[in-house]
Amino acid sequence: MGMKRYIAGAALAVCMTVAACVPQEGPGEAAAVEQILQTDRDFAAMAASQGLAEAFGTYMDSVDGRKFGPRGDPVIGEAEMRAAFAGIPDGFLLDWTPVEAFASQAGDFGVSWGDWSIHADGDPASVADARGRYVTVWRRNAAGEWRGLLDTGNEDTSYQPPVTEDDSPDVAGDN
Repeated sequence: MGMKRYIAGAALAVCMTVAACVPQEGPGEAAAVEQILQTDRDFAAMAASQGLAEAFGTYMDSVDGRKFGPRGDPVIGEAEMRAAFAGIPDGFLLDWTPVEAFASQAGDFGVSWGDWSIHADGDPASVADARGRYVTVWRRNAAGEWRGLLDTGNEDTSYQPPVTEDDSPDVAGDN
């Protein structure tokens, strides 16, 4: 929230120096925010039910969509998305929930962010193996569908999944 307030404060300062600066919500902005949130939820549902390759291949822009990971170059376009996620084992779940979205006044461009978690056992109710935050930039295409242009995230490095009895080291030396 700190960065958002900083940006809002800076924008307000600029507006105060320009007499005609009156912020207004565009005709498509509020509807676009709801559409982006629903698209992001649908994207997550497809990832859970049909896998990451299908979800990223479907919801990211087939030509311009970029998936940035922690290392290396971005994965670009539908073919690369499907190939990059094709090797994910069955039962693996990348689960996410959008928290907030923003849209342009024209209602044709926006961004969503939220929380993600990885569940190697495929159960979103289980303890997460890792978690973090993500950001997806969206654009409405000519058919009126929202498609991701850029998707990236970061891991909560302070998160440590609880150690279970199955994960505990064998201290006594018994096998």
